[in-house]
Amino acid sequence: MITTLLFDLDDTLLGNNMETFLPGYFGQLAQYFGLGKAEGKRLEGAVYHGTHAMVANMDPARALLGVFYDAFYPAVGWEPAAYIRRFDDFYRTCFPTLQPLTQTRPAARAVMKWAFKAGYQVVIATSPLFPLRAIQERLRWAGVADFPYALITSMETSHFTKPHPEYFAEVLARVGARPAEALVVGNDWEADLTPAAKLGLPHFWVAAHDSVPTANGAHPVGIGPLESFLEWAPAHLPALSAPALPAPALPALLTGNLAEAAGLLADLPEAVWCRRPELGEWSLVEIVCHLRDVEQEVNLPRLRAVAENDNPFLSGVDTDPWAVERCYETQAGPLALKEFVETRRQTYTLLAGLPEPAWSRPARHALLGNTTLAELVSWMLDHDRIHLAQLRTTRQKAIQ
Repeated sequence: MITTLLFDLDDTLLGNNMETFLPGYFGQLAQYFGLGKAEGKRLEGAVYHGTHAMVANMDPARALLGVFYDAFYPAVGWEPAAYIRRFDDFYRTCFPTLQPLTQTRPAARAVMKWAFKAGYQVVIATSPLFPLRAIQERLRWAGVADFPYALITSMETSHFTKPHPEYFAEVLARVGARPAEALVVGNDWEADLTPAAKLGLPHFWVAAHDSVPTANGAHPVGIGPLESFLEWAPAHLPALSAPALPAPALPALLTGNLAEAAGLLADLPEAVWCRRPELGEWSLVEIVCHLRDVEQEVNLPRLRAVAENDNPFLSGVDTDPWAVERCYETQAGPLALKEFVETRRQTYTLLAGLPEPAWSRPARHALLGNTTLAELVSWMLDHDRIHLAQLRTTRQKAIQ
């Protein structure tokens, strides 16, 4: 059942041709910083350098803003401390003047009114190459800035961009949705539809009715302008069945979960890590130590055993007592997170390199009986979801 709608922004909710918009954007940047033609070109090149670094980033523990800073500031020769606030002022005062380069789509507001009234969880799933302020401003131009979105992806908090399927995997992790529960609505075949298809996400193509699909695996559930989506959705969404989850999507989903965990735990004070929400409940450090040790000592060894052996026997393991036996509460949270990230990367490397037939490799689980490699990873995803929800709740209570 579809519960969550993921809307692209540019040329989906807002008419925004980047071939027109970007020259205006760079012109405003150069004017704001008082740059001549040569210096303006240097600034433009540095922005593109930082953007390419963000698109290339596959580190689930690095938010895109830091990736951009590390590439942009050395390329332009500026000190971050002197310019970060000035960029924020640019987006507050000058960026809004670019609105005339875009076109409002009246159907956008009608779509949002319908989606929220119908009870859907709504995400603005724009490629997070701009700061949140700039994305919120473009939502204002589109006439849809005043809705209570579950998430607006931006460079401050996202770890991946389109067209990586990990981008959508992280979105799903952040809003607590499974691929079968979400629909992607976007105009770009390569950036929106292709990665959605790789994750088993159903997708609606915002395009002219006579548009010709590209033969690369995406199969839209509908095609048409935004007005057509508004006509199609009420009749078709309630009964829409998602495609079967493709097994090769599983590593990306694991990585999306990891990115969500890393984002939730980034830059926390030491005291927050150890604070228990209630007597007998785990603290953040205990949750992360649990995730790390299960990944290191249960999940990864099991996956290797199935990948490398014929129908291996997998013993059951009771991991909950480890919290007391291994004194999780006394361990360092940031180090435990770093070790969990590293082990999950090993898991990803193992799984992402497998040929598709390998996902059907059998195993015998001591408690759950006959299973397969794909099913084992699906159980890992379920385990992740339980503890991601626990991390969100515990973090919220710990920082109050």
